Amino acid sequence: MQEQLQDFVKGKENEMIERLEKIVNLDSGSYTKAGVDRVGEIMADWLREIGMTVEIRYQENLGCHLLARRTGQGQKRILLVGHLDTVFDEGTAAERPFTIKDGRAYGPGVADMKGGLISMLYALNALWSSGWEQFGEVTVIMNGDEEIGSHTSEELFVKEGKKVDAAFVLEPGRADGSIVSARKGVGGYEVVIRGRAAHAGVEPEKGASAIEELAHKILDLHRLTDLSTGTTVNVGVIKGGTRSNVVAESAYAKVDLRVKSKEEGDRIQAAVAEIAEDIVVSGTETKIVGGLGRPPMIKDYKGEILCELVQEAAALVGFDVKDTATGGGSDGNFISALGTPVIDGMGPVGGLVHSDQEYLDMKSLTERCLMLAYSMLLFSERFEDAEEKES
Repeated sequence: MQEQLQDFVKGKENEMIERLEKIVNLDSGSYTKAGVDRVGEIMADWLREIGMTVEIRYQENLGCHLLARRTGQGQKRILLVGHLDTVFDEGTAAERPFTIKDGRAYGPGVADMKGGLISMLYALNALWSSGWEQFGEVTVIMNGDEEIGSHTSEELFVKEGKKVDAAFVLEPGRADGSIVSARKGVGGYEVVIRGRAAHAGVEPEKGASAIEELAHKILDLHRLTDLSTGTTVNVGVIKGGTRSNVVAESAYAKVDLRVKSKEEGDRIQAAVAEIAEDIVVSGTETKIVGGLGRPPMIKDYKGEILCELVQEAAALVGFDVKDTATGGGSDGNFISALGTPVIDGMGPVGGLVHSDQEYLDMKSLTERCLMLAYSMLLFSERFEDAEEKES
């Protein structure tokens, strides 16, 4: 089957590029609902063409989500994950449409992650065109709100992630080609402080500065960072006050949180609650809301085995691949928290994502497509129950 898969993918390379160009040239920023829906409808048609049943779940305010399935004759259940949205505003595709130069493709979302959507589609097409039926079920989720936190699709990932034996996420491979076997948990907080306004020159004693209280809170929050455990707390946005001669009545901050473990997430949550209760400036009140939005994606025993299978699959294609951990989160975090092994960064190799220089390594489009196909093949044939093997 290996030769069949290679011949199929190589024969479809031009078609893959044409389809990639089509969806890159459609604006699908997270808040461009019509564009996300359009890309979703196109992907739904292409998934149906290769024999999958597809359900489009339209959202009221944001882009749609796709849920596709195909049942086989084997046992293993596999989940493939991608997202339809990008970070780019409407009009970006017209300003800098899909182009190829010196072996790289450029355009909004070309790597993150429209290249991954095409790679996924053709890996499945190659497998089924070669007669592969030795799987229990393949499920595909493509959501429309990944870049803004997956708030309307998280429930879908949790529901489907419980049913499967493994998941592959088609986020782009790192610039050096690495796959991603672990991700930090990602969260955040909003700090809202209310004080009491007063004339800063005439009667400052009658005021209670929300900005002064926020300054203490910022220092306390930053002290929670512990690089030895990989925990970072960053106050990235602050606002407050009205005029320099007025004691600030209100202040606001937005905080980013990254942790490697649930235990660290719990520690930070408890510490933040204490910071909220500890009032330094009399007359002020503090409210802090938020928490860990995406749990950590941890490389456990099953993840290690799955990682080794992917590396073996890459070797069959003809290249070596390393695995890495990253501080960024993805939808793989939700699935990993269920105990399901996940390998992320399975998409084509790209770089400078979320910028106007975002690129995709064109050679990797077919290579990573084959790597995914071989990974699914090896998983269905040889993946052992990790608990049994460990015992």
